[in-house]
Amino acid sequence: MISGNPVQERLDELDERETSARRLLERTLRLAARRQDHQRAAGPALHLALRFHRRAVRAADELDHAIAHLERLDGR
Repeated sequence: MISGNPVQERLDELDERETSARRLLERTLRLAARRQDHQRAAGPALHLALRFHRRAVRAADELDHAIAHLERLDGR
């Protein structure tokens, strides 16, 4: 969504990045479980899931920091 407000656009981008990474994490974990159910190696899927988890955590942390910063500015 383009709002014309760069701060809001960045917040929206971070929110979407976190949501997307969490969706990919869930899908990858399901894939790993299916591979294990069929007696196949799940390691590569689990490594990918870890990367998606880290991506989601980084986006969530950056979003939290940005919001906290904006709230501090608003409280001046």
